[in-house]
Amino acid sequence: MKYPSVAVLSLFLLFAGCMKNPSEPDSANSSLPAAAGVYVLNEGNFGDVAGARLSLYVPSADTVYRSIVEAANRGAHLGSTGDDFTLFRGKIYVLMSGSERLVIISATDHHILQDAFYPGSTPHSLLIDSMRNAIYVTRLYKNSVLIVNLQTLQVADSVAVGQNPQDMALVNGKLFVCNSGYGADNSVTVINPDARSVVTTIRVGAGPSGVVLASDGKLWVACAGNAFGTPSIPGGVYRINPATNTVVDSIAFVEPLGGTVVASTDGYVYVIGSSASYFGGPIHRISITSQTVMMNFVPGTYYGAGVDDATGDLYLADAKAFAASGEVSIYTRTGMLKKTFVAERGPSLFQFKR
Repeated sequence: MKYPSVAVLSLFLLFAGCMKNPSEPDSANSSLPAAAGVYVLNEGNFGDVAGARLSLYVPSADTVYRSIVEAANRGAHLGSTGDDFTLFRGKIYVLMSGSERLVIISATDHHILQDAFYPGSTPHSLLIDSMRNAIYVTRLYKNSVLIVNLQTLQVADSVAVGQNPQDMALVNGKLFVCNSGYGADNSVTVINPDARSVVTTIRVGAGPSGVVLASDGKLWVACAGNAFGTPSIPGGVYRINPATNTVVDSIAFVEPLGGTVVASTDGYVYVIGSSASYFGGPIHRISITSQTVMMNFVPGTYYGAGVDDATGDLYLADAKAFAASGEVSIYTRTGMLKKTFVAERGPSLFQFKR
């Protein structure tokens, strides 16, 4: 996925019962394990300068560790509005749009290793390209993608794209960038990262926000539509052949979507539907082979989603409208609730540490 940041949603607004909770350690006195686990990026409240937080859930111990960066770094914070993160070669890369900061953390002891600021860029999504020693960063309000050196974190170049670029995918040596425009754009820009130039532009539905490479070898693009339009514009999911840069087919919805899309290895794609809440909706499941849709596969008001490829479990984040600490629910591939645990303010994204 991703949803627009809280900043954007705030601007627009202005113009499942729980199973057993895991144990609650005192993170100040607990040494965080190096065991396998699930990292949760908590976005935090818009405007909270220390709102972005990382939580870690360790399934083997059934334990949640919160504010792990603060615990490992004598209270040092990530920053404001955590929009994206990824795991790469034993490090966690976390991007904050509010503080316009990229922070790199050890995935072993969670100490901060490096950081960089990109003033005036409002960075939103990141993608690591180890072949080209680069990190690609979308600039939400500058309609461009930064090309950042993987080691020095310095900006090497930028490429102009469409309006309000969000999620990206790197396939066959090409970078695909979703230009959402928050419903005003309908394009995916294809970039040649070697030449650092635009190859072509693919037209899809309104508000393309999330993209994932599924098991069929196609890119699935979640187009959010525009929930704030008059009338509102419904969302859709588009399949792109990354070899030919063409749309293969699409699935229309009668409602706006959340903009998140994730894929499982057992043949499904999941998107977030709309609800009365601006901060989440139910989970819809799409069969990759037949393109049939199971509406409300998991009812609720979910803000983020992730799939654990090792187990097939679906991790769903409920931000609770950012009014309190959010919750994460874990469902089996058949839609059975396994457990729910409390995260921090605005949980949205997941990374799985093996």
